[in-house]
Amino acid sequence: MLNVLKYNPLFITLFLLSNILNIYIINKNIIKLFEIKEAKEFRTFIILSITSITSMIFIPFEISYLLNLIIQIYLYKKILKLNFEQLCISISMIFAVKTFSQIFLPIFENQILGIFIVELIINLVIFAIIKYRKLKLNISENLNEKSKKILILIATISLISIYCAEIKIINDINKMPIYIFCIFEIMITLYLIFFAKTIIEMLKENDARIKIENLEGSNKRLQENYDNVRAFKHDFNNIMQGFGGLILAKDLEGLNKMYKSIINECQEINDKQSINEDIINNPAILNLINNKIKLAEQNDIKIKLEVYLDLNSLKISTYDLCRILGILIDNAIEASIGCDEKIITIKFLKDKFNNRSLIVIENPYKNYLIDIKKIYEKGFSSKKDKISHGLGLWKIKQILKKNKNIQIYTSRDKLFKQQLEIY
Repeated sequence: MLNVLKYNPLFITLFLLSNILNIYIINKNIIKLFEIKEAKEFRTFIILSITSITSMIFIPFEISYLLNLIIQIYLYKKILKLNFEQLCISISMIFAVKTFSQIFLPIFENQILGIFIVELIINLVIFAIIKYRKLKLNISENLNEKSKKILILIATISLISIYCAEIKIINDINKMPIYIFCIFEIMITLYLIFFAKTIIEMLKENDARIKIENLEGSNKRLQENYDNVRAFKHDFNNIMQGFGGLILAKDLEGLNKMYKSIINECQEINDKQSINEDIINNPAILNLINNKIKLAEQNDIKIKLEVYLDLNSLKISTYDLCRILGILIDNAIEASIGCDEKIITIKFLKDKFNNRSLIVIENPYKNYLIDIKKIYEKGFSSKKDKISHGLGLWKIKQILKKNKNIQIYTSRDKLFKQQLEIY
């Protein structure tokens, strides 16, 4: 362990100051780089400062190095709410700075203090670059589960390998040539930079793929809308003649039916026009809704969409929102099959009075005996096959436990209603 108390007051002051400043600057770099809104950075800063200093004073270096990294990952995930991709890039950046700083170990008489000062200088340079060049990384959460699992495996193996190698090298630094030590540290630094760059490229490629899929879907809907408008215009004269005949015959019931048919057709055209990237401005949500609409159409179910808010302003990760929406819409589609009126309504609303965002999903249903108090229990399902069902709504509850600012309410009357409230 590092017995700080045996050093003079100047060393202790510089040691504590450099360590605290390092943590502060690293947090600032991450918050600015990812444009984290309403980040609880002071809370993160205090916890990291206390744990870092305490562990380095009272715990052996080999353990404190790993312990601080684990605590850092946990706090960034829980408090700063970094998604998996942001977390990988952040830890790679922090590790790269630490590793590169080790190159200067041999030149310092007091190695611990020297390394902290070098780290601080490098982090300040990174801060200046991010601030004055206005660098931003808009990292989405669009990676599929397979890609995410591969990244988790690679990241875990890499960090464990680098940690073990670093500890071994630092302990044996006096037994090896300085140039070998420097080459090794530079190689690890370059690997970490390459790893972070690979994640960014994967995300860009994934975003581009989703954007292409959305554009293809949008082009198809535009063509359908164009054809519908042309057909409606072509039939307008016939429709007017039909109206005229019903008026002359004073057939009010016939007029009412024909009017409703025209209104429904116009509404259908408007609904399709609302499914575009200008209104649904989150590509992951747009892609999800596109796919759910296709699934609904296969079962002769219509989805009416109303969007009155900026989806990117919602205080929930895109990953969690996609999971929740996917489960709720799938359930709505399943419940609507076999109903007489197969229309699902999805609304994205802003409740300014209560300062919250609402996502409301309403659908017809046939099982009027379902107990809405039990539907979130694990394994609960109205279907006979309980092995492959009964986990969706339970999973939503698990997600909400991690997001204290989100609640869900279920009600039923003529329609089954799920209301997600995001504060």
